[in-house]
Amino acid sequence: MGKRAANRYAKALINLGIETKSLDKLVIDINDISSSIQNSSDLRAILKSPVVRSEDKLSILNTVFKRSDKVLLNLFEALSYHNRYDHLKLICDAFVHLYNKVNNIQEAHIKSAVELDEKSLKAFKKKIKDITGDDAKITTSVEKDLLGGFILNINNLQYDASISGKLNKLKQNLHKR
Repeated sequence: MGKRAANRYAKALINLGIETKSLDKLVIDINDISSSIQNSSDLRAILKSPVVRSEDKLSILNTVFKRSDKVLLNLFEALSYHNRYDHLKLICDAFVHLYNKVNNIQEAHIKSAVELDEKSLKAFKKKIKDITGDDAKITTSVEKDLLGGFILNINNLQYDASISGKLNKLKQNLHKR
């Protein structure tokens, strides 16, 4: 199974969430599952292991995420039936992407030389809303080698306002002469 199948599962979850009016609860549960998979090497190993029986994986997920929406517990059953637990993270990522699309939320990532404060994040969110008309969900990372400034990635666009980026452009222009 690849991204296409993960997208099919995610679309089905979105549709069920809309139908049952539980979409906002689902995204919270999905984010919890996704971060648990990302942060737990043991959970990742169990889900990918061909040695661990599908029924045991189902039992583990039902126990760990017992407070999750019933729609997700049904997803675990479907994954058990098709033995596709190793792609649960892909399904979670696809769901969040679709959820953001349905709710007009732009996904943006900002790399900066220093940690961004709340005031800066609010300014970025406002600027993104002014440009796109959509709210923004921003993730950040600190990369000291930028020297200063930031790099904003939103959808397939990148805006490089970093000092290292400007120095690289200057260097390229000097080499062209």
